[in-house]
Order: sequence, then structure tokens, then C-alpha cells
Amino acid sequence: MRRVALLPERGKLIVATDLQGHVADFERVTAIFEQAARGPDGAVLVITGDLVHGPEIPESDWPDYLGSYYRGDSAALLERAMKLQERWPGRVFYLLGNHEHAHVGGPVVAKFFPDEAMRLEELLGDDGTQRMRAWFRTWPFVAVAPKARLVMLHAAPHARIESTNDLERLSLDGCSGLTLEEMAARGTLGALLWARSTSAERAWSFLHAIHDDARVAIYGHDVARSGHSIEREPLLCVSTSFGCFDGDKVYLEWDLSEPALSAEDVARRGLRPLHPDAPPVHRLITY
Repeated sequence: MRRVALLPERGKLIVATDLQGHVADFERVTAIFEQAARGPDGAVLVITGDLVHGPEIPESDWPDYLGSYYRGDSAALLERAMKLQERWPGRVFYLLGNHEHAHVGGPVVAKFFPDEAMRLEELLGDDGTQRMRAWFRTWPFVAVAPKARLVMLHAAPHARIESTNDLERLSLDGCSGLTLEEMAARGTLGALLWARSTSAERAWSFLHAIHDDARVAIYGHDVARSGHSIEREPLLCVSTSFGCFDGDKVYLEWDLSEPALSAEDVARRGLRPLHPDAPPVHRLITY
């Protein structure tokens, strides 16, 4: 079990963020990846955490801030995600998010239910829960594409680390009784899973601790209603699903052999609409 996943130097890279139980969007990402995988050099899929814990709200009560309506089905999504990884060993990577951490040592998350983890585990039953927990414990924190100069993680690269060894030594346990505020302030793990932003200095320090030549951090966790945001270099926040309207959702497609120049460069050349036929609501750029 490695906490930093090293990606190959050839093929297509597909990156998606924050599905949160949206089965249809996951199936769309799967189709994009599997089409790319038929290319001469294959493809790699990285989903940067928070596959689970979606809304189960009637459409009549759906709030605008959640974007396009869907009914979350984390149990079904997890089953599909596990089968996809089994079909493509070494080619599909799920990074640990704060919602997955709630099942393996993290604090209670209460976005749509008083305890999101409890709700999902009740749906899965004892055997399904144990299987899910064991799987989550194998998920990396970070994926790095060395030739492309890209680092992917769940939240903003705010953690203070000296090298990848700092991530390999991290324990997931011991956080279940913390408040969300306490967890967010809990050193490396809290920063990895909860930071919504960071300074350029902290971001560059994190990237260089992962790989000397890294140029861009790609992450989700926060919602960019227009599909992506760049507060400052080297930060590229991408919203593939949760909290966005269908026409604003984007994913990243990148050639693993192509060095990235900057977050602006990656956004301009690599972002694609997840649903190209849906009209954008907030997205200003046509990719």
C-alpha cells in the first residue's frame, strides 16, 4: 500500500473530482476513460476522492446551489468503481477524500445526514461495510505524473511535508472524535483532506516535496461553480460533478508525456466539458 501513486509517462490522463454518489456522472467519466484506454498508449484515470455521500433530496425540494438534480446512490457507485478498478488494474486510481476518511478513522461528516458514514454503512450492511473500509484503506493520498509535471490530490496542497515519506507514514486513525474545525487544523492529514486553498508558497513547497519538477496541483474538494478556478499558480481546482450544473462540469484530459507549463496552461489546453451538449450556466470558457 503506497500513499503516493506514481503514474506512467505515456498515455492519456483523465482526472475527475467529487462525484459524491452521482452514478450517471461516474458512468460518463468511465466511458471517457475507456474510450481513451483504447488508444495506442492506453490511459490512466484518477478520481481525487469524495466518491461517496450524495444528497437524497426530492427534486421538488432541490436547492439551486447544488446544481443539476440527481439522487445520490453511493452504494451503487462504489460497486461500479470497484469493478472498474478490477477491469483496469494499475490504470484506475481513487484518491482518499474527507468523505471516505469518515469511514476509516475520520470525523463525522454531516452534509445531508447527521452522520453520512452511518447512512452509507446501513445501506451496505456489515459485509459490505467491511469490504468498503478495507478498500478505502488502500487508497493513495496523492498521484503524481512526473513527465507531465502534475500532482493530483483531494484538497488544496496546504500540507507541510519534507518528502513523500511524510505521507507514507501517516495514519488514518484517531480522528473520529474530532470536530470538523479540529480535523481541518490537524497537521498534515487535516490539510490533505480539508484545505480549500493555500498560499503559493505552501503550494510550491508541497509540489516540490512530491517531485522536483512538479508545476501544477490539481484538486477538488471545494466547488467551482464555473467548472474550475485558479486562485493563483500553481493551483487548479476542478469541479467534475458535485455542486455544478451539467453544462458547467469539467474533467481534465492530458497527455502524460506532455510537460505542463502552469495551471493556466493546463486549464486552457486540458479541461473538457463532461456533458458537451448541456448548456453552460456559469462556465465562461469553451474548452
